[in-house]
Amino acid sequence: MAFPDPRHTARQQVARTVQHGRISRAAIRLLLTRGIRPQVTRSRPREEPWAEVKFGHGTTSGRWFNTYARNGHGHSLRFALLPLSLVPPLLAAVGDTPDPAEADLHDPADFQGDAAQWLDEQTAGLLGVGDSRPLPGHDEDASDTPRYSSQLSGRWQVEGIAHLEVSGPDMTAVCNLEILGLSEAAVHAVISVYADLVPPR
Repeated sequence: MAFPDPRHTARQQVARTVQHGRISRAAIRLLLTRGIRPQVTRSRPREEPWAEVKFGHGTTSGRWFNTYARNGHGHSLRFALLPLSLVPPLLAAVGDTPDPAEADLHDPADFQGDAAQWLDEQTAGLLGVGDSRPLPGHDEDASDTPRYSSQLSGRWQVEGIAHLEVSGPDMTAVCNLEILGLSEAAVHAVISVYADLVPPR
């Protein structure tokens, strides 16, 4: 039975650690262009490599995490209290082709509430409805309570899975957005779009 060469394993560990330092610095440069000062946390030398970049702008907070998965898709992004208007361009930065299997099930009639309907129109069939909530001020237990689509999700053909929580039915809603299974290039594309869209401080 062959055992891995510990020297080779150590060299790989060092290379991945150096790489995640470069990626973190790239994220910092992108965010600093808009006066956003991120907080960076990295793995310790003897740990499996990972890097985390936290940032905030206004009421929105973000987190970029990289697990250095061997398939290259170990990146994830999370945005909390993201303005509704920013969601479509950030999703478009990942890709413009939904997973065909999910696209076949897409039905615009599923989307309830102005915010969810607008998101559906802007994302070209990427999203589907996962859950709904009663409209504010209505009886939660009544059978005829009007509802709005509060949880949406979608998958791209090439990479990435998006989960979206919508705070309310109208266009003043804010969103919690999570995108998983991304490559480094896709993350950089999303962060670049975000940095371009938010006003400088």
